[in-house]
Amino acid sequence: MSFTLCVGEALVDLVAQSRLGDVGASELFRRAAGGAVANVAVGIARLGGEAHFSGALSRDAFGRFLLRTLEGEGVNVSGVRTVDAHTTLAFVARGEAGERDFVFVRNPGADSQLADVDESELARAHVLHFGGVLLSSEPARSTCFAAAASAARSGALVSFDPNARQTLFTSSHDMHQALRAGCAAAHLVKLSDEDLHALGLHVEDAPALLGEMTRAVIVSLGARGCRWFASGGTTGDLAAPRVDVVDSTGAGDAMMAAILWRLGPSHAQDLTFATLADAARYGIAAGACACLREGAIPSLPTPAELDAMLSRVAKAT
Repeated sequence: MSFTLCVGEALVDLVAQSRLGDVGASELFRRAAGGAVANVAVGIARLGGEAHFSGALSRDAFGRFLLRTLEGEGVNVSGVRTVDAHTTLAFVARGEAGERDFVFVRNPGADSQLADVDESELARAHVLHFGGVLLSSEPARSTCFAAAASAARSGALVSFDPNARQTLFTSSHDMHQALRAGCAAAHLVKLSDEDLHALGLHVEDAPALLGEMTRAVIVSLGARGCRWFASGGTTGDLAAPRVDVVDSTGAGDAMMAAILWRLGPSHAQDLTFATLADAARYGIAAGACACLREGAIPSLPTPAELDAMLSRVAKAT
């Protein structure tokens, strides 16, 4: 069976009290499994796809919790490496107006210690997905780039989500270089308007990320939907359905998961207007579903929930 190999981070989110935009203002925190790439793996599995996760997890109690969570969600964890470093902790707060605050405890975190990815997994994967968090330090940065190159040589679709987190990098220059290199190493890039801003770009600048390898860029715009750009000048727009937002945490990961699940084995190498429009429509619906519940993994949609929301997403223009 074809599968998506997700190479990246799994970490523990400590979520602040609701409607506080400042981590330091919260007196209570709720533990949750997190990490953008781990969320994508769970999202694909929940939709019925075959997802494998390759990352470094700590041998500590939090690492064991993350492994149990991934296994419990049906993600294949045979590629997980266990290390002695502590689990990275991400303190997360989200305010009334949607502003978010992140504080990472990672010096170094277990996730950043990923030193290799199983070559047999890379050779068999139909899609390889990686993200920007592990590009913030070595050895994980080199491991991700090597995995992406190996999967591409084997004929897999390579996708990348920058998920820009300035505080994880030594400088903004280092972040820009690493994330730009991540985009250049992928066939498909999905990023938010916040990610573009972190890279010093605007939505209209997104086609600059297209290149020799990068054939499509999808920009998520929150409540405004998404826009995509493909090689040859093809562009498209989708409006997002109106929903009563409870928590937007994980919406981008839900969108990424649904896009990759929908492209699947039959369309992974066929990034045309039709296939991108179809995948982005499912992505928009999944992102909207994720806004209806608190948390990242708990809000990832089931097939029934995705189908119900899909009926509210208009066709692409």
